[in-house]
Amino acid sequence: MPRDSESLSPQPILLGLLMSEPRHGYELYQDLSQQLGRVWQVGLSQLYAQLKQLEEAGLVTAHTEPQGARPPRKVYHLTPEGRDAFLVWVREPSAYLRHIRVEFLARVYFYDRLSLTGLDQLVDRQKAVCHEQIERFERLAAEAEDSFRRLVLEFRRGQLEAVVAWLDRCVELLGS
Repeated sequence: MPRDSESLSPQPILLGLLMSEPRHGYELYQDLSQQLGRVWQVGLSQLYAQLKQLEEAGLVTAHTEPQGARPPRKVYHLTPEGRDAFLVWVREPSAYLRHIRVEFLARVYFYDRLSLTGLDQLVDRQKAVCHEQIERFERLAAEAEDSFRRLVLEFRRGQLEAVVAWLDRCVELLGS
């Protein structure tokens, strides 16, 4: 799954939604909107473009299903490679603070929905990433040449400290 480090791809989400059963594109869109709509927003045309990329990458396969008088629809199936790619993604911590709100929450959703084990290990890895960033922001704030830059860096550090406290709550509520 090609991913730019600065942008988030919905491809792992689509793979995760296919973990339980094959679905056609509109079913995936409805499930994503209903289950993860507050976390991850994907337009219908973007969803179909992502499914095409996943199919080209060999992570999903599709077959055409007749619908009577209506045009046939494509039903997507997860391949073993797609399953493996999803399981790698779901166990990775988010590298950036701004991705935690979307990407990490989606991971937590799939741990719960698919009854995956190891949420506590994922949370520990995410906390380690956050602590590294907290230390970096503390160091940069101490070295800041002006007050405004110091305030910005202290704000970012505070955000990360709040995330670490929230991560503990994830394990408390969902366990593993």
